[in-house]
Amino acid sequence: MPGYKLFTPGPVEVPERVLQAQAKPMITHRGPEFQRLLASVVEDLAELSGAEEALVMPGSGTTAVDAMLWSFVETGTRVLVLVYGDFGRRIAESLRERGAVVEALASRQPGEYPDPEHVAARLEEGGYDYLVLVQNETSMGIVYSGLGLLAEKAYEMGVKVLVDAVSAFPVEDPLLRKGVYAAATCSHKALAAPPGAAIVLLGREAVEYLEKGRSRNTPPALDLRRYHRFLAERKETPFTPPVTILYALNEALNMVKEEGLARYREKHRERAALLYTNLPQIGFDTVVRDPAYRSITVTAFKTPREVEAPRLVSELRRRGYVVAPGMREHKDTMIRIGVMGAITSSDVRELIEAIGEIVKTK
Repeated sequence: MPGYKLFTPGPVEVPERVLQAQAKPMITHRGPEFQRLLASVVEDLAELSGAEEALVMPGSGTTAVDAMLWSFVETGTRVLVLVYGDFGRRIAESLRERGAVVEALASRQPGEYPDPEHVAARLEEGGYDYLVLVQNETSMGIVYSGLGLLAEKAYEMGVKVLVDAVSAFPVEDPLLRKGVYAAATCSHKALAAPPGAAIVLLGREAVEYLEKGRSRNTPPALDLRRYHRFLAERKETPFTPPVTILYALNEALNMVKEEGLARYREKHRERAALLYTNLPQIGFDTVVRDPAYRSITVTAFKTPREVEAPRLVSELRRRGYVVAPGMREHKDTMIRIGVMGAITSSDVRELIEAIGEIVKTK
């Protein structure tokens, strides 16, 4: 077993109870046992998110995002994409490959984001079919706090909102009660289960759209209409699902329900607050200046000048703590620390202490 604890953007530390659930005997995905398992998972996901329906497929968060984009956005569709990090850029790239007419509204500086009022004004100019954004941009530690108001305004204008909620759900507010058309997430982030299950959460209008027929030029494995049809008609998935991961995900969802969603969210907030309060005291700058837009699942900090991020990451790993460096051009000057999964406030305090000791030796 690795002798370290994960403070990464994902995968995360998985509770022992969830790991044990994953070890249950294999079952066929064409039988009543699997039907009951899938029903339990999708019903809990829908309840936690406020979705009309939840669909589960094999894959990662990226799989879920691409399935959402390619199942709803057709070739020639005009889309406004908000870009304030790597995963927003990835969405824009995927939509261009899809053949959509993409306009990217990008932030000016790292740690910044398009102002919701400015975005709403842009939507009022008309002509957009979809607005797509990342709710929790892990490359920069940004949570888009203006999502609720923006989604409501977009809905009034007839613009459908698609959300990458991969590292936000279920810690951020219920998604599909805010005018969001659909949202994508996965098992191995804030749900604290192992990787392997891609999840798409659907609003009522999105379900109605899927009932009209097959998506055009969409790979079968990404076609949400197939998943919707199989769930509705057979209580199954169209292709072989990650059965053992669904066992684990079901148990992780049980744990969230037992603890209560409010307390589950507050624990993440408490752990993130420890980092936001203490790391600046030892020379780290928070990437996101506005506290309202700081993520409570994945935090991001600029390292002191004398500390190179890769060396800090390496030294922390040697001490038993795994954090992530910045992405792309920020890999030498930024660290990202996740507070999801089976970690405690005490674990975070120990990590902060280790970081302080390393900084003092530089």
